[in-house]
Amino acid sequence: MSQSPRRMTHGGPVSIPGRHAVSGGLWNRGFVLACLANIMMFFNVHFLLSTVAAYTVARFAVGDSVGGAVASVFIVGTLISRLLAGPLIERFGSRPLLLVGFIAFIVAPLLYWASGAVWALLLVRAVHGLAFGVSSSVIAAAAVNRVPGTRMSEGTSHYSSSTLIGVAAGPMVGLALAGTGFGTVAVIASAVSLAGLVIALFMDVRPRQAEPAPDVSEVPEAPEVPSVVETDGAAAVVAEEAAESTSPPPEAARPWWARYVEPGAAPTAAIGALYSLGYAGIVTFLATLVAERDFGTVASLFFAVYAITVLASRLVTGRLMDRRGANVVMIPAFLLFAAGLATIAVAGTVAGLMAAAVLVGLGYGQLQSAGQVICVTQVPRERAGMGASTYFLGIDAGMGLGPLLAGALVQWWGTTGLYWVLAGFLVVLVPVYWLVQGRHLQRGRS
Repeated sequence: MSQSPRRMTHGGPVSIPGRHAVSGGLWNRGFVLACLANIMMFFNVHFLLSTVAAYTVARFAVGDSVGGAVASVFIVGTLISRLLAGPLIERFGSRPLLLVGFIAFIVAPLLYWASGAVWALLLVRAVHGLAFGVSSSVIAAAAVNRVPGTRMSEGTSHYSSSTLIGVAAGPMVGLALAGTGFGTVAVIASAVSLAGLVIALFMDVRPRQAEPAPDVSEVPEAPEVPSVVETDGAAAVVAEEAAESTSPPPEAARPWWARYVEPGAAPTAAIGALYSLGYAGIVTFLATLVAERDFGTVASLFFAVYAITVLASRLVTGRLMDRRGANVVMIPAFLLFAAGLATIAVAGTVAGLMAAAVLVGLGYGQLQSAGQVICVTQVPRERAGMGASTYFLGIDAGMGLGPLLAGALVQWWGTTGLYWVLAGFLVVLVPVYWLVQGRHLQRGRS
């Protein structure tokens, strides 16, 4: 924890340490708590995502399309709140919004269970999505601000792995509890969120000054108090040296829409929306393909193999990006993801499907992680949280639009044709990525 003196924000309602620097290595207390809170939040999201559609159909005697709408309206709320995350955090502060978000996660599953009409369930899901978009942005910013600058890619990769743990564990537990009734699901989801709230109470969401940071314990109190500008829920100390910089004032150079979307992260977020279409096709129609080919109850095993592959490979790729830059991971990952989609298209056995899971893990799993690294390293440090929020805005857009496009493709060409089209699309994205983002990235340190 920093021992820096307390500073008051200019016009802000709370006191914020002026010169906070990360203590220890990568796995410091603040980073670990942010990862744990992230696991709890993403577990809750995907645990409910895997169960709420079936619950809606059974509870209200409606069609599958209505059940799907109840599931997907969460993403609508998330997209809206990601656009508003920056201004909301500037207005209310990071910690209050994080705590309110976890409280909403505790209450929402119980309201799902208590809802007496579909419209009420839709409303609760939308509000739940709003809470997720903002609070997940706060957690991402807190994690980034706890990572030493020389290990940013590695740290961001590990943080992305915490997301993956929640994403993989949620559906697995949800499917295992499918026959127990939604009351059990709601109570478990609320209990997990309560644990997340406890973790959030001890999280350090303060910003950190860009490295190298001085040893503030040995620096006497300066007569001048530096200004503190609050952006993206992270208050950044503006040092006196910044006034002497030849660069123009940030606010004067930034477009109006930069309050909602981080310009430096927008290109990668747009590419992320495109490659997420491929994964959305897997999530939406893999079960259909498994049933068509009589593979048995193997869909969940596919995602387990995928998750294990991603976790194992990120132990290497994070450090590799720190040393060689993001392109050394991104470009091969596009091709591996395309190969995984093509393998799904031709898989005639369970072993073939598991091979596809490995390729998808090496492909999409690394695209998602490396894309987040790019977004938080290509923007000013104090706006890293906004960069992460912008990136996930793109990912959410792709995951929301993907099922609609995939459904049309399946109707025209069947599930096999769907995965062939998606594989070709991923190959085409390689030069698009290079032109839009890849050629502008630095190689990294040698």
